[in-house]
Amino acid sequence: MEQVITASDHIKRYLIIPSGGSGVRMGAELPKQYIRLGGKTILQHTIEALAKHVDYIVLGISYDYRIIVEDMLQTMGLADRVHLTVAGRRRFDTVQRALRVVPDGVLVGIHDAVRPFVSGAVVNKCYEEAQRVGAAVPVLQLTESLRYLPEDGKQPQPSQAINRSHYRLVRTPQVFWSERIKEAYQQPFQESFTDDCSVYDQLYSDLALVPDTTENIKITTPDQLYWGEHLLSISRQERLRLTKKLLSSR
Repeated sequence: MEQVITASDHIKRYLIIPSGGSGVRMGAELPKQYIRLGGKTILQHTIEALAKHVDYIVLGISYDYRIIVEDMLQTMGLADRVHLTVAGRRRFDTVQRALRVVPDGVLVGIHDAVRPFVSGAVVNKCYEEAQRVGAAVPVLQLTESLRYLPEDGKQPQPSQAINRSHYRLVRTPQVFWSERIKEAYQQPFQESFTDDCSVYDQLYSDLALVPDTTENIKITTPDQLYWGEHLLSISRQERLRLTKKLLSSR
């Protein structure tokens, strides 16, 4: 399953979707990426949202679901553009394995399998910024207050209010030049590696931040699944129209 894909002369866009998670937080029998949302699996929605913006997709999956995924890709007409690799024990291992089939000299994004509502404009901007500076990630401004809980190892300390303007929520796809992120993923795993940017940060500091949309939610809990059903029921244009109507009525 790990035959290296050949890159052409011009810069190609690759995308890795690590999809080996068990979905424990969802509390369902199936992993969360295979739960159906509006008649399709969440994974299928995610692939459909991204396929039009990239050249190749590398999908890291549990071998137990290989037949299901292969049938899905055939139905979608994407079997020739999606390469399957075997997921590892951790997300870090899954991405590391997927990177083995990505050539040098291309841009590679890494996107959560359960973020099906990512904006195409944000995806394109992340690839454009990564090509320009080296790496890019979509982020969202915080709208609620934050407090810091210090620990000195001896006794509880009072919490402290912090300035939220200095912080951003980090989303996906996180996009990099392939040689750089492949080099970063040669490092041994650390608990501080919470996403691909945190791995990349160990070697490089040229990360561009791209404003994200609020709809790019990660569906990991039942309440997020409910919100996903709502987002699926109306188009982005309709959501913007309803928002403008609500604002004008105030």
